[in-house]
Amino acid sequence: MITTAFIVEYNPFHNGHKLHLEKSKQITNATHCIGIMSGNFIQRGGPALFDKWHRAALAVKNGVDLVIELPVLFASQSSEIFAKGSISILNQLNMVDNLVFGSESNDVESLLMASELLANESELLSNSIKENLKLGIPYPKARENALKAISKVDLSTTSNDILGLEYTKQLILQKSSITPHTIKRTGSTYNSLDLVGQICSATAIREQLKTTLDINLQNFVPLPTYAMLEELVKLDKIIHDESFFEFIRYNIICNLDRLSDIFDVNEGLHNKIYKAALTSSTLDELASSIKSKRFTYTRIKRILFNILLEITKSDMNIIINTTSPAPYVRVLAFNQKGTELLNLMKKTSSIPIINKVSAFTPETELQRISFNYDTKATRIYNLINRTSKKAFDLGSNLDQDYYKSPVFIK
Repeated sequence: MITTAFIVEYNPFHNGHKLHLEKSKQITNATHCIGIMSGNFIQRGGPALFDKWHRAALAVKNGVDLVIELPVLFASQSSEIFAKGSISILNQLNMVDNLVFGSESNDVESLLMASELLANESELLSNSIKENLKLGIPYPKARENALKAISKVDLSTTSNDILGLEYTKQLILQKSSITPHTIKRTGSTYNSLDLVGQICSATAIREQLKTTLDINLQNFVPLPTYAMLEELVKLDKIIHDESFFEFIRYNIICNLDRLSDIFDVNEGLHNKIYKAALTSSTLDELASSIKSKRFTYTRIKRILFNILLEITKSDMNIIINTTSPAPYVRVLAFNQKGTELLNLMKKTSSIPIINKVSAFTPETELQRISFNYDTKATRIYNLINRTSKKAFDLGSNLDQDYYKSPVFIK
């Protein structure tokens, strides 16, 4: 068995993901593949278009053998924390051979070289990053400048290279035996809104879905994805960031005295957030009025959803200060090959495997913290996502983590 893993969001699964999956299997000679996927809230700061079970099922229908969930404390944070949690879980499975990710540079050797420098951060590199930050330069660009000045390693600050750098850094820090590979990203850039060619960004698809399910989307997503999107649009069950605006604003207004306890709310930002919440009429307006050179729009979006989920500094510090913070493995969807992976995983995994949430009892502080946030995130997501339509029935109970079983795809 040769097992290849991917760290994904599939929001939604599109032609670029399909191409990445097929190429990854080819270059690693994979017999089995695992996707570790964000749940109902994602890394850019916001909710997923539709729930984690349906996204996981789509991934399996399109060729992934097993989909496991990346806990929300990792999935909804910066690239560094996102990567730390993902690599930690994959590493603790003790059966993953390869990790394949897309990148703009397609240069895994440069990524590894830069990762070595960051993992063993010298005082010279650290001081150079700090000097860049003092100029108001966002951290990814400050780090890029420092690396280029000190080591001549030239990395773009495009999104996939940033994530790739974090993945390879965590592989080094966690002394992982997983081999990293990269595939050059093709088609539109990560944040492009253009629907051109056959491969466009997930961002462009999400923007299109804010208005209508245009027939042209059939050109950009596999048939199973299109069929599900078509049904979700009919049910009016596509979830967008703005759906949670009033919940976020309510939390801000009612909890001014506790805003400074929320993770990443620093440098007096709580007062600025509060004042902006009093006058903003949309989530985009709120985030735009708070952002600055130091706090980018995306970072502010993550902070606002930290407020929604009430993710605290004290809980995140436990995650950040643990070298390998994998709490457990949560199974979302699988096929027959996925069953083979799960059977092996039961023998090799260093952390608990959760098939049935109601049967799981957290045994460590790390598990308790992560489990509480994961189940809370599902409840909050389902405040918007509930429907009485049978095709996507979530019932009246918000605690779907306790009632929804992993999806088996024949």
